[in-house]
Amino acid sequence: MNIYDIANRANVSIATVSRVINDSPKVSEKTRKKIHDIMEELGYTPNVFARGLGLNTMKTIGILCSDPSDIYVARALSYFEKMLRENGYDSLLCCSGYDTKNLKKYINILISKSVDAVIMIGSKYISAKDNKNLIKSTAKSLPIFLINGFLEGENVYCSYYDDFNATKISANMLYNSGKSNLLFLYNSTSQSAKRKLDGFISGCKELKIKSENYATHLCEENDIENITLSLGKFTKKFFLPDGIIASDDFLAMTALKFAKQNSISVPDELSIIGYDNSIFSKISYPELTTVDSRLFDLCSHSVKTLLEVFDGQFPENICILEPSIIERDTFKSKN
Repeated sequence: MNIYDIANRANVSIATVSRVINDSPKVSEKTRKKIHDIMEELGYTPNVFARGLGLNTMKTIGILCSDPSDIYVARALSYFEKMLRENGYDSLLCCSGYDTKNLKKYINILISKSVDAVIMIGSKYISAKDNKNLIKSTAKSLPIFLINGFLEGENVYCSYYDDFNATKISANMLYNSGKSNLLFLYNSTSQSAKRKLDGFISGCKELKIKSENYATHLCEENDIENITLSLGKFTKKFFLPDGIIASDDFLAMTALKFAKQNSISVPDELSIIGYDNSIFSKISYPELTTVDSRLFDLCSHSVKTLLEVFDGQFPENICILEPSIIERDTFKSKN
């Protein structure tokens, strides 16, 4: 008998049961009495872990990701494994893709392994309604930590970057440097990508930039040749940009290649701002100006929140990190 059994019997989340065990005032008297009655009926006595989350803990955290070869995901995995290990937890990785059927399969695998919580890397997990419902349902049994995604729900903890304001600020930077034909490059339909796109469009509208083609969605695959080809087709059909913001550093590097192929001087004729402050931004030539998505801080905050939850505390469910832009050689301020 553990906290999960109590929560299922009472039809509440484990966070609610934990609050009752810890005498939190954030529970109605009706719910408190219901849970106490079930605990008494089943002869349940909270152990040392129940004073935190009530877990018969395996000291193991499940991590779900879509594609571990993605540089953003790979960095997050590295950070999490190290941070969790330093705090006495092992990690169990499942690469699920985004299909709801596969996601459900791997969540069930992690639950069967008695993990203490699940960390989900990437906002695309919550693009589908079925995935959202699955995550909320799973959160009734164990804590869910979303990285770079937002989903409101009890026992769901979200840490994400303010992508909207990051691209809006980037658009303003380009405009104030004398660039007015701005373009946003992206190749994802994730929640994070949508925030970036919305921020860019909002910035352009506020700046009253007259263009009907603020952005272009490039091919889904990270294929440099196809992406540069798509960019070439776009510029011939619509306009040649003098400022580009890319949704990640890889796309920014393809814009650099496009500029080189077409003898376009960077940053004089074309300024480029990437996204993530990845290794790509530092090894490109010229080095990329880029939005620092503060992935280390996102992971660090998530682990801190996880430990607070296990300790019976009640941290905020939402953490939004403020934008930070690293200026390098692909952007030059107006003299």
